[in-house]
Amino acid sequence: MTEDFTTPRKTLKTYQDGFVGTICDDEDVADLLGKLKTPLFGAAAYSLYGSGEGKLSLPYKSLLKFDKGFGPSERQTTGDCVSHSTRNAIDLTRSVEIDVKKEPESFLTRSATEGIYQSRGHKRQGMSCSIAARYAHQKGGILLRKDYGSIDLSVYNSKIGANHLIPIEIYVDEANKHRVKTVSMVTTIEEARDALANGYGISVCSGYGFSSKRDANGIAKRGKGWSHAMAWIACDDTRKVHRETLFLVQNSWGRWNSGPKRHEQPDGSFWIREKDARAMLSGRGSWVFSDVQGFPAKELPDYGMIDFL
Repeated sequence: MTEDFTTPRKTLKTYQDGFVGTICDDEDVADLLGKLKTPLFGAAAYSLYGSGEGKLSLPYKSLLKFDKGFGPSERQTTGDCVSHSTRNAIDLTRSVEIDVKKEPESFLTRSATEGIYQSRGHKRQGMSCSIAARYAHQKGGILLRKDYGSIDLSVYNSKIGANHLIPIEIYVDEANKHRVKTVSMVTTIEEARDALANGYGISVCSGYGFSSKRDANGIAKRGKGWSHAMAWIACDDTRKVHRETLFLVQNSWGRWNSGPKRHEQPDGSFWIREKDARAMLSGRGSWVFSDVQGFPAKELPDYGMIDFL
């Protein structure tokens, strides 16, 4: 097949035509789960069970305070969707840590995708969400959108991660300074709801695709399947729009879709219904990210507590 990522529309067609952006690696998933102290979110965060019930949780509001271009400003130009999904989920988490939870660290700038994509272990397209989670938590960590001297990551460049161009002292040593402290698998909509209600971003690998047209409530219907990864950045459990839980999904294709939006959601995002969310989570390719360590503290504006209700 011909792969073309030059425009949002052509990227959509590439995925619809069968491009494999997420690689199912059951062996790596099992190995990672066996090595994690908290492999399953439901068990790791049992005290949070039910905390998102009945709530409208919009943690992306915190991320937009620090990264106003979040969403459409960095469009993937190769098959590195997993690195974008993982980065977006992690940035959501660390923005809430600073904005709402008042953690003594600084956002500085958005995270880079290139290190995550380089970690896939081959030079072909696509990667596994578990390998991305492993790099962020164990083998590497987080690199920022900045010039590191030996490699400039200040502007997204898909060729860097695709061709393994990040030097080891940056890819490992520098990234190790900013590891994600906790990674767990999410398998149910209740877990996803509670994670987002507490400001934890989720990266979801699945085979589900959606329409490029949002309906009157900002919801996208199921469409032709994609082997793709996207971040979940909000949850509506109020059951006012539909009598079911809804999730807001952020894509990495720029301004690829259209239609009404809710709650000032970022461009490129869309809401999905509970039945679709449940099916996506059943594939065991969804990972939630908690605290990120190692960013120096700076004096921050007092945004006050954000009420996600």
